[in-house]
Amino acid sequence: MVVNSSVTIYHKDGLDIATHLEKWTRHNYDKVWFFGGKGASTNKGYDNANDVQVRIPYDLNNGLDINDFAIGDIIVQGTLDTDIRTQKDLKDYLIYNVTSITNNNFGKSKHIHLGGK
Repeated sequence: MVVNSSVTIYHKDGLDIATHLEKWTRHNYDKVWFFGGKGASTNKGYDNANDVQVRIPYDLNNGLDINDFAIGDIIVQGTLDTDIRTQKDLKDYLIYNVTSITNNNFGKSKHIHLGGK
């Protein structure tokens, strides 16, 4: 699979009872295929203009696990080393929320496919 980027995924791990803040776990993947982004596209129409597609190949990313992803997780293009306590901690970055997850664990190019808005 052709790769063109790295990506950071923030996975929501529930709520911290003491602080009443969401708990987020950061996962960095260095070799992914990232396509799409913010901006109008006459090919996709305005409703889908901000969609992103991310494919994370199993053979190029050690420790890749489908259970590390959920609808609503946060996608940030690039490798971040920042842990977050709220989504507001990413205000300086272009973020997308995971809207679909597909585990393509068959064929030659086994990968996880994420769709986001």
